[in-house]
Amino acid sequence: MPGSARFTIETPLGPVPVQSRRCPACDAANTDVPGGPYSRPPWLIKTCPSCEFVYLDPVPLHEALNDTLSWEKSRESENRRRASERPRTYRLSQIFRKRNRIFGRRNIAELVERRSRPGNIVDIGCAEGGPALSLGPGSVPYGIEISSGLAAAANERFAARGGRCVNASALEGLRSFPDAFFAGAMMRSYLEHEVQPKEVLTELARTLEPRGAVIVKVPNYGSLNRRVTGYKWCGFRFPDHVNYFTVQSLGKMAEESGFSVDFGPFGAIPTSDNMWATLRRR
Repeated sequence: MPGSARFTIETPLGPVPVQSRRCPACDAANTDVPGGPYSRPPWLIKTCPSCEFVYLDPVPLHEALNDTLSWEKSRESENRRRASERPRTYRLSQIFRKRNRIFGRRNIAELVERRSRPGNIVDIGCAEGGPALSLGPGSVPYGIEISSGLAAAANERFAARGGRCVNASALEGLRSFPDAFFAGAMMRSYLEHEVQPKEVLTELARTLEPRGAVIVKVPNYGSLNRRVTGYKWCGFRFPDHVNYFTVQSLGKMAEESGFSVDFGPFGAIPTSDNMWATLRRR
């Protein structure tokens, strides 16, 4: 975001360099747009008057995500905040997490392999390897991860299967791959963190082969739970979650970036706090 104002904000994890932000969906300046009721100053959640996209302003610079706010450092701080602000629902969410480990949950690696041909599969925001390590023998795992520590761990694991992990922002990482290099891609709990989501989706479309599939999971800002719990909604994470998608806004952004979008019968139900979508390169 060249030309945006940059400054520093103190956080529980230390000083964080940030920058002001235009609407990531339509590029409206929105400088004078106030934060909505879910804001936690200095972090403002704005609704763009032009396109109604909901987003955070200001946002951390990439170097902060690589260090001070890297997932492995911010996870414990976020867990403590959630346990303090909503102890009952936090305990319930932990119980459901344990249940999911026992009874299973959607496997994003299986989903992308079911919808793609065998080939190179990229996991954007792959952490230390995660789902890509469960890809079948017909797939070669690749990853892009901004945290240097996690990227190093993933790269070692992917290299053993002929792939690699790029330590960079998603946009920079995708630019290092040629056209139509990937058969499929995974974006699980990633796109809500991305400062330039539309640019990343457009670049991803370039690196996908025709009809290549992308599996996306993001928090569902249109969920009933968000309307009921308000600022305590589990989908709010400051300042990590910088985009708040609805069915309409995710669909529109994906289509403008070169994809067709399919939520399926259960991918975007209002009673769920998450959305799942399959994007296909047109």
